[in-house]
Amino acid sequence: MNIDTVLLIDDNAEYKKVVAKALESLTSWQILTGSNGQEALQILRLQQPDVILMDVSMPEMDGLEAIEKIRQDRELSDIPIILVTAKVLEEEMEHYATLGLAGIVSKPFDPLELHKRVEEMVSDWRS
Repeated sequence: MNIDTVLLIDDNAEYKKVVAKALESLTSWQILTGSNGQEALQILRLQQPDVILMDVSMPEMDGLEAIEKIRQDRELSDIPIILVTAKVLEEEMEHYATLGLAGIVSKPFDPLELHKRVEEMVSDWRS
């Protein structure tokens, strides 16, 4: 599966800027961004990306609540979601395993390697 559009959802503006810049410079992907789960859902009503990179801790609507709403929507439920988070305690990881994710990337990570990990996770998720 080719990736053309990625939705990056995180409330840290500097992080989003660095990650979006890295992904855009290393791929031909279009990067859409939002700051919380509410914005993710609004963007998804207008445009369906090929993959979603979702943070967990955000104001208004966190990533886990947004993922739950995306998975309940028949038009959106087949979009691969990769959780990008610093919250990787064992009990959190057990919960994440129930969400139907394409993968988890733990922060911090190398933004210059992220595109490779995203491609691998999406490929594995689709097969």
